[in-house]
Amino acid sequence: MPLRLVDSGGGLRVIGAAILLLALLATPVGAQEAPASSDHPIPVIASGDTTAQAPFDQQFIDMMVPHHEGAVAMARIALQRASRSEIRQMADDIVRSQSAEIDQMRAWRQAWYGSGETPSMDQMPMLHAIAGMGDMSAPMPATMNMAEEVERLRTAPEPFELAFIDLMIPHHQSAIDAARLALQQAEREEIRALAREIIAAQQREIDQMRAWRQAWFGQQSPAATPVTPANPPAPMPPGHTRH
Repeated sequence: MPLRLVDSGGGLRVIGAAILLLALLATPVGAQEAPASSDHPIPVIASGDTTAQAPFDQQFIDMMVPHHEGAVAMARIALQRASRSEIRQMADDIVRSQSAEIDQMRAWRQAWYGSGETPSMDQMPMLHAIAGMGDMSAPMPATMNMAEEVERLRTAPEPFELAFIDLMIPHHQSAIDAARLALQQAEREEIRALAREIIAAQQREIDQMRAWRQAWFGQQSPAATPVTPANPPAPMPPGHTRH
């Protein structure tokens, strides 16, 4: 039955309120405010960038620069603590190659996005597909603290080489995972070319570290838990000695 609007004092306002209430009741639940999509959350962007979404190439740079800085810091610890020349040589290669890549990525960021500033090691943004690997139902962190990883190596017990390998292999693997994502999503050929270099170099170093671990410690794969003062290395197999 049609409503009849009669302006008798406040009657029109009452009827209008009733119409508004009926309209709200007829609106499907959730139609008033669509929830934000959680399919592809965007990593935190550093340096005061408050945009809700940034180009993938910028996200990649903002993740990979502090990730590389973590590797460089760990390699510098190895140059001080490692007793084996093989580890010291690899550490020197990491410092040299990844420092150059950091400089290149910051130059690209300056040229493409107007700022060469990137997040600090303790606030490394996570790319969604990397954060969600393993358990897609787990909460996906916005950032990761690379400085904590560096400190774990700094305070790791002997044998230092085992601690270095067990931390650097998963660190390299996460860089490879991000680089593979860049091959799929990066817009600029420069980023894709860098991604290919990261995959080749760091996979080669992973293979080398696994071979060393087998030769020196009797196991190829790193322990599930990194070596720390709270998690000392497992006993050596018979016939093996630590160096």
